[in-house]
Amino acid sequence: MKGKLKVLLITSKFPRYEGDAQPPFVYYLALELVKKGCEVHVLAPHDHLAKKEEIFHGIYVHRFVYFYPKKHQKVAYGPGIPDNLSKSTLAKIQSPLFAISEIISAQKLVRKINPDIVHAHWAFPQGLAAMYSGKPYFVTIYGGEVFMSKKYHLLSVFEKIIKNSAESFSITNGLKKVIKKFGIKSKFGVIPLGVDMKKFRPNIKGSDSIRKKFCSKKELMILSVGRLVDKKGHKYLLEAFSKISEKIPNAKLIIVGDGPLYSTLTKMSEDLGLAKKIIFTKEINHSELPKYYSAADLFVLPSVVDKISNMETQGVVFLEAMASKCPVISTNTGGIPDVVINKKVGILVKQKNSKVLAEKMLLLLKNTSLRKSISENAYMHVKKNFTWNMIAKKYIAHYKKAIPKN
Repeated sequence: MKGKLKVLLITSKFPRYEGDAQPPFVYYLALELVKKGCEVHVLAPHDHLAKKEEIFHGIYVHRFVYFYPKKHQKVAYGPGIPDNLSKSTLAKIQSPLFAISEIISAQKLVRKINPDIVHAHWAFPQGLAAMYSGKPYFVTIYGGEVFMSKKYHLLSVFEKIIKNSAESFSITNGLKKVIKKFGIKSKFGVIPLGVDMKKFRPNIKGSDSIRKKFCSKKELMILSVGRLVDKKGHKYLLEAFSKISEKIPNAKLIIVGDGPLYSTLTKMSEDLGLAKKIIFTKEINHSELPKYYSAADLFVLPSVVDKISNMETQGVVFLEAMASKCPVISTNTGGIPDVVINKKVGILVKQKNSKVLAEKMLLLLKNTSLRKSISENAYMHVKKNFTWNMIAKKYIAHYKKAIPKN
């Protein structure tokens, strides 16, 4: 390898514009790789809101079109590929076109830019494009594609993608155990997702205005951030909050996010007589999100294993809250215990138990010193283990080992 390390990241989610509410973790990794002197290219699905080609904060972004008219491309973005495929007939029809277009686009881009390394984010379908790229490739497994591969009987393809990679990584040990239970025998490591601690931090300018928007000076602000889908467990949060509201009348619950359960959950809040105390913001501009964490007294997301065995495989929102020194309560499911160490940097409870959830919420809301102690520990835990700087260094070390020596 001569000169800069040139990396091609293949992903199904990447910001389409400034402030896009799509999960930006591939963007954060790409940005950190650029800071470390890499030339970074990203291949992502096109969307009618995005440019086909652009340089986005020093990252070369290439977006492939897989269906016309472009505004009817339905496979990627929004809630994500697994949810889109389960809810949209058009997305199902487009899915083979998506996979073929991604493979062909990756091959054309590889010929054009000649990267040293190809790194697929999600083993399927991005891993297919990486496998047929003709370059040493890496795969990061996030979880959704594992359940999708099982549902659509594609685990043998998943296995082949992992087996032929230079190296593959799960984002948590919890997810790694699930993948092994599904019968995947190929070896892979663990490298977690990170958080930008310059963006997510305590006492952010503007957090006071967020606080005033939702709460009076005497009110406590409970925050929850996540898609309104079954696996996030919002139903149990609302049940727990109804118990909290009886004992702490000055508590407010702010739920950030949108999704298919929006109508169900808003009606539930009305039925509980708490419509004035539970505020649903829907999606917000991602640049505003740090202010919400900084403004809140407590962060709660009681994730569950849903009816199709989908679960939280890591949960970047927990890292964002912890980096903001906002104490966290969640459940001991999926990959969450890899991030939130119970009773040290947060509190974990059994899933689907609104009574115990309410007890732990009450414990922290009534104990300011405990909230402060947990949040300080959590902040240091994130700083030590989950910065993008550290994670990018790990990937670069692996990339360099995989480059053929001329």
